[in-house]
Amino acid sequence: MEYLAENKNLNTPNVVIVGAGPVGVLTANLLGLQGIPVLLIDANPGILEIPRAISLDQDALRVLQAAGFGDQIAASMPAISGIELISPFGGCFAKVNSAGSLDCHPRLVSIYQPELERILRNGLKRFSHVRLWSECTYISHIESESNIIVNVKCQGGACKITTGFLLGCDGARSTVRENQGWSMLGSSYKEDWLILDVSNLPDLLNKVEFICDPKRPVAHVPGPNGSQRWEFLLHEGETKEEMEKPNKVRELMKPWGDVSQMEVERVAVYRFQAKTVDQMGKGRVFLLGDAAHLTPPFAGQGLVSGIRDSMNLSWKLAAVIGQTATSKILSSYHTERRPHAKKTIRLAVLLGSIIMTRSKLKAIFRDFIFKFLYYTPIKRFLFDLRIRPENSFKKGLFLKNNQLTKSSIKPGTIFPQAPVKLPNGVFKFSDDLLGQSLSIVGYGTHPLTVLDADSKILWEKMGGKTLFFSNQQRVYKSDSLPPCAEDVTSTFLSVFGGLDRFLILRPDRIVAAVFTKENANQTLRAFYNIYLEKNV
Repeated sequence: MEYLAENKNLNTPNVVIVGAGPVGVLTANLLGLQGIPVLLIDANPGILEIPRAISLDQDALRVLQAAGFGDQIAASMPAISGIELISPFGGCFAKVNSAGSLDCHPRLVSIYQPELERILRNGLKRFSHVRLWSECTYISHIESESNIIVNVKCQGGACKITTGFLLGCDGARSTVRENQGWSMLGSSYKEDWLILDVSNLPDLLNKVEFICDPKRPVAHVPGPNGSQRWEFLLHEGETKEEMEKPNKVRELMKPWGDVSQMEVERVAVYRFQAKTVDQMGKGRVFLLGDAAHLTPPFAGQGLVSGIRDSMNLSWKLAAVIGQTATSKILSSYHTERRPHAKKTIRLAVLLGSIIMTRSKLKAIFRDFIFKFLYYTPIKRFLFDLRIRPENSFKKGLFLKNNQLTKSSIKPGTIFPQAPVKLPNGVFKFSDDLLGQSLSIVGYGTHPLTVLDADSKILWEKMGGKTLFFSNQQRVYKSDSLPPCAEDVTSTFLSVFGGLDRFLILRPDRIVAAVFTKENANQTLRAFYNIYLEKNV
């Protein structure tokens, strides 16, 4: 506590985050938006100026929008139009369409991770109650029923920090995870890959190419501002030292040009892993990102999974710290996020097995099967990014057996985003109206007109807000509660399945309950019970 006293501008932190990579800093921003005092510590002196993660999808972009970075990410992350799987025997045997938008964001974009980290770190300057200590190493922690004491070593010496919650965002070799005694379950690939990042190439690439050659599989991925990445699978017996030599890199890059004339940013050999921690969180300690799960890059979901962790956990911590929910809701983090992370890893492993096959016979059979599937109804599922696991849950913090007829949405699934028109004629994205709290969203009727006095009191205890989306086909009386926005695209008409319908929406845009006016009060009380009274 003495060390904190020396930093008079820093309130005693409710949350200590270990690791100032993108997941840790994003989490600090999301908590900061909700007024939670946070201390973020990192052993490095600053941002690591090398490319690592290279793509994000619309789910991740939507979280960054919620954290207040919508305009900045749109300017710095170009869209990727598609993914091609190319065979030496028959050319392109599969094309995945990633063009267009979903939930008001591009479905796939390329990123330069150091630039993303700069954007996130600059976001911390918005908050006087969030601090980042660089060159500060987490050593250990002691957890009690009432708090956690975190031992750290900084430039000024060792100190103890008392906090409410400890988040391990400290990567694949997480010390927080090790000190908790939690284990990573899964396997490392036997194959190693040479990663080559090149910047400022004159010929722009706007698609991902997987060259599925049994002799040596290669991934070719676009980055922003003329940067590109190549990943080469190592043959058995090839070593890290051999592959990272300039002569070897020059030989591998011959099909794309003279690498000695390119601006090489990084040459490194990595072994991909497919692992998930046995416990993502318990008590006052939680793991996020690579500390909790490691996925091969073939599905482009490594950093995206960490961003989903951040959004899922941050609002729950804020609700508990703000005393609008009991700490029991925190158990839903592990319940919801671990199964989804495992599904994503399984997809990456499956795609890797398709790309990496070393058998010529299997490769020819693969090419035939995929070209056949292109002419079947399964085409849309395989080749339109629908193969990725949806951000939805079978178990968690929602009313499970609660659905509306004719509705395309159900509890445990993500609520879409669409443009809406405000009463003053201005257009906005619907997420920007939702903010950081629980919401009851009504379609065709204001929620406050169907809740009784007791329900309104319960909703206030949960810190909830109400919104009303209007439909173009209904005329609203002047004496009624006015709509918050108009559903100009009819997106929400199909979501709700009709007028006079409602849903409870969590801050991470997951639907917690759906209901009609007839069962509005019953539904709200049922959700109150799992949110403030009994275990999830």
